[in-house]
Amino acid sequence: MIIKKGTILNVRHTRSGKWTGIATQDFDTELVEFYPIALAQEEIVEGLTVQYLPGDNMPCRKSLCTITILEKEKK
Repeated sequence: MIIKKGTILNVRHTRSGKWTGIATQDFDTELVEFYPIALAQEEIVEGLTVQYLPGDNMPCRKSLCTITILEKEKK
C-alpha cells in the first residue's frame, strides 16, 4: 500500500500500543521495513525507556505494527 506524506494513520504497535500518527514522507508498506511516522495525537506515548511527544518520530517496524488510513493527505 502506498502512503503519501501527510496521511493520518491509526497505528497498532505491539510495544507502544495504539496511537495516531502522520506520515512524514511518502512510502510503500510493501517495500520498506521501517515506516516514517510521527506522533500526531496530543497524548504522550510511553515506551519502555522513553516518552514520545506530539510531533516526535515514532519507531514503526513493519513486523511489529499494523497501520490503517484515517484521513488521506491534504492537497
